[in-house]
Amino acid sequence: MNPTKGDQLMRYGAIVLVLGMICTAIAILPLFTDLNLPSIWWGLSMLTGLGLGMILVGLRRSAKSRSSL
Repeated sequence: MNPTKGDQLMRYGAIVLVLGMICTAIAILPLFTDLNLPSIWWGLSMLTGLGLGMILVGLRRSAKSRSSL
């Protein structure tokens, strides 16, 4: 079975989601430690939502392509 474009989008979305979660974990470190981080980490943590959106769009695209078979 060949992966569809939706399947590929879900895979890339999962990678972006994991990267966003790692950035989010780093961004909240100053709440528990004396570490001072630049505010760019908060922006990078928004990758979590982008990755989730990519997964949902890929899921919809994949389901739509499979239902037309």
